[in-house]
Amino acid sequence: MPKRKAAHTRKKGLLARRSLLLAVSVGLLLIVAVASFYAFGSDDSPKPHIRQEPVVSEEAQVTVKVVDRDYEPRELTINKGARVTWKFKGDLPHNVVDDRGAFESPILERGDEWSLTFDDPGTYTYYCTLHHSMQGTLVVLE
Repeated sequence: MPKRKAAHTRKKGLLARRSLLLAVSVGLLLIVAVASFYAFGSDDSPKPHIRQEPVVSEEAQVTVKVVDRDYEPRELTINKGARVTWKFKGDLPHNVVDDRGAFESPILERGDEWSLTFDDPGTYTYYCTLHHSMQGTLVVLE
């Protein structure tokens, strides 16, 4: 009888150690998964934007600020021949790319500026290739 009891106790101890090891492994995987989500999670998931009013400008020179993950203003209407300057103010690099290929800035960082004169009327929808949730619309009037 004592041998059976000792074998049973060893099996019980081995089972308890395996269960503990499994629980610790699952816990560590959960911690790594959560940490990875916060460290490397997608920044392009749709985020609620604070509402911005569209801007209509009759100026010959207009500025769009590129701050954090947003263009300010997101919607801009200008007259034909106006020059738009995008000023990069945020901590992250960004660019300005028309979704139909009409223009594309290089990737720029804080303190940089990029300008373009719009001589062709139409609606230009643009975005940042690094942060696809960043989108803007420029309407050029005749």
